[in-house]
Amino acid sequence: IEVEAISGAFMFVRRSALEAVGPLDEGYFLHCEDLDWCMRFRQGGFKVFFVPSTDITHFKGVSSAARPVSVEWHKHRGMLRFYRKFLFDRYPRLVVLLVSSGVWLHFCFVAMRRSIRRLL
Repeated sequence: IEVEAISGAFMFVRRSALEAVGPLDEGYFLHCEDLDWCMRFRQGGFKVFFVPSTDITHFKGVSSAARPVSVEWHKHRGMLRFYRKFLFDRYPRLVVLLVSSGVWLHFCFVAMRRSIRRLL
């Protein structure tokens, strides 16, 4: 099934595609690098597919369970990096400001909620 993006937990990539778009962007940390890569593949004329018959086990959160607020920080930072890299110039500045503010407000809410849960 052709899709816009897939999870980076498990990907098969053709060498020709990798050579055309380059490796994962190391400017991301833990999150959004897979979205960036899929976007670059699509922009490079390649297609991204999801194969539902494939059975993969991903131990979600194992690498991030010990420092949940730090992980959320990097996740939200990654969202904004992706937005700036691919979508920033498509929208009026007011929309850019609203999206950026929304991402950081969401981070504050999630960080506060996770911090409270750790205290309880």
